[in-house]
Order: sequence, then C-alpha cells, then structure tokens
Amino acid sequence: MARTPKERTRQRCVMATDSEWEMIGALAGRAGMSNSRFLVERALERREPAPDAGTRYGLPPEVNRRVALAMLALARIEELRMEDAGANALWDDIVARESAWLDAELALERT
Repeated sequence: MARTPKERTRQRCVMATDSEWEMIGALAGRAGMSNSRFLVERALERREPAPDAGTRYGLPPEVNRRVALAMLALARIEELRMEDAGANALWDDIVARESAWLDAELALERT
C-alpha cells in the first residue's frame, strides 16, 4: 500500500518483546524494508485464501493431511502408552477436557 505524496509518516509505538522485535527485523530485512514499513505493509495487506487452500490459513490440502496424520499417530502412541501404564481413566479425562475446550473454541469462532 503506497502513501500519497502529501501524506507524512509519524512516529507510532508498537509493543513487542525483544525476541519478537528481532524476528520482525529479520523478516523485514528479507523483504528489504524497515521494521516500521514491514509492519504497516503486513497489517494492511489483504489476504484472500486460495480457492483450493483447504483452510483459512492457505495451507495446501496435502500439508493439512500430513499434519492431521502426524497428530493422530502421536495421540494413538500416547493412548497406548497410558493404557500400558494402566491410566485409561486419565486418558479418557484428558480427551474429554480437550474436547470440551475445542468445542468452546469452535463456538467462539462461529459467533
């Protein structure tokens, strides 16, 4: 987004941790911009998801599939580990709590 010739920039304050500011600086440097210009450009950038992106974050469907598969495999490994330890009730409790949390998050997203 370009400024009109008559518009003048002014100093603004942004709150960030030192590590966040370093990451912003690295990204801005790669983009050939100052930190300020980088933040303004990114904040005002309109991102439309690709029609076939699969998610609002624009990840390709195959990446989503691989992430889901990895998470399912890890969950199954942990479930078997807890079963071997005789902690089935604990596993069921964890799944119920996380399910409730996820349901609440999804409900917030819909509002």
